[in-house]
Amino acid sequence: MTPAFRYGITLFAMWSCLGGCEERSADGAPAVPTSSAPADAAAPSGTGSSAQPAPPAPPPRTRVPIELLELTITSGVEKKEPVDKLKAAAPGTRVYAHLKMRNRSSETRAVHVDFLINGKLRTPLKLNIEPSWSFRTWGYNTLQASDSGELEVQVYDDAGTTLERVKLPIRSK
Repeated sequence: MTPAFRYGITLFAMWSCLGGCEERSADGAPAVPTSSAPADAAAPSGTGSSAQPAPPAPPPRTRVPIELLELTITSGVEKKEPVDKLKAAAPGTRVYAHLKMRNRSSETRAVHVDFLINGKLRTPLKLNIEPSWSFRTWGYNTLQASDSGELEVQVYDDAGTTLERVKLPIRSK
């Protein structure tokens, strides 16, 4: 074999192996084009000929806030409605927090109702709120016979936002 023939075979082999591959730099990144013409901005980027551009990321989903339409502190609930509206709570009695909520999202959400006696947490509740224009729910705390001072009811949504705070004195009838 003559040296020119070997040289030709070597060039042909290199051309065959590298003809369909994209040129890469030493670190594996695509090579910088040598032409002075700007790259086509509409051309898809990627390493293979079948690579598709990544679809745009969806916008961040914002949750529809749940709304507290009405909070009533009551001594009882009948037919899903409060029986009265307390101005003070008596020791040894059950005190209800009746909530009318609006959940315009498509998922069940939660509210947290905390009963505090003189600033100390007594009863924490988590109440589920179904999707609804007007959803009624309630929870209660039974005051101890020795309780005195102040009852506070705090309502928070599932993001921790305070929806309402109500304070009532605890006193004998």
